[in-house]
Amino acid sequence: MNRKSVIVGGMAAAVLIVGGITAASSGKGSTATASVPAPAPAVTASKTAPPPTAVTTTVTRVIDGDTVETTDTAGTVLTIRIIGIDAPEMDTCEGVAAAEAMTAIALNQMVTLPLGGDGEDLDQHGRSLRYVDLNSNATDAGLTLIRQGHAVARYDSRDGYGEHTREIAYIAADALAPNYVCAPVPTQEPAPAPAPAPNVGSDNDDTDVRVVPAPAPDPVQAPEPEPTRAPEPEPASASPASAYYANCDAARAAGAAPLYAGEPGYSTKLDRDKDGVACE
Repeated sequence: MNRKSVIVGGMAAAVLIVGGITAASSGKGSTATASVPAPAPAVTASKTAPPPTAVTTTVTRVIDGDTVETTDTAGTVLTIRIIGIDAPEMDTCEGVAAAEAMTAIALNQMVTLPLGGDGEDLDQHGRSLRYVDLNSNATDAGLTLIRQGHAVARYDSRDGYGEHTREIAYIAADALAPNYVCAPVPTQEPAPAPAPAPNVGSDNDDTDVRVVPAPAPDPVQAPEPEPTRAPEPEPASASPASAYYANCDAARAAGAAPLYAGEPGYSTKLDRDKDGVACE
């Protein structure tokens, strides 16, 4: 073998060795890359605000029969529109009586303010919609006012609102409650004007003639009164002197609707807009 052949063979061997090393390195790197798992995508947790919960506080002011203010220990003041009831307005005698009744029930009492279960938290005026439950004896202030006849069951599913939790009990109590109506104020007849003093025995300043009063006329005997016949009884009227209608359907069935203030059967419970005309 000559020197040239040895050199060529050595170069060929070197090429084979380098190629094997390169192939081994390439395969190893490929295997390592395949074994590394891809990172999992980050998961972002979504948070929703929790629903309002029942609040324990103190009634510090009664605005009217169905609205109160409460103040908690931190000094937070809430205006509460009691769920499911409607009391008369304060410009009526019945409205003042309803506010006085709510004052006797809840003022300065520790209360819990549960939600109504219909998903409503605030009304259009920004007042919190809540029941008012006295902590001392578990009294429902709104239900008590209905039972006393100072409020009616209203603003519920019958009026297009969501059904609140105590709706059935409120409606049943309203059907049995008396209708509170203020007694009419008696009118006092004006006192008659005093009769002028008779000019008896007085002297005439212009003359010396003494004025003598005219003699009293002889009493006239009143004629004997003629006997009077007892009046014929009037036929029964379609509208009784005293009537009660549980609701407007009953009034319409009796043919009495609409009912005007002062008429038999009229009540503020049937007059929802308090305009003096019920079941219109």
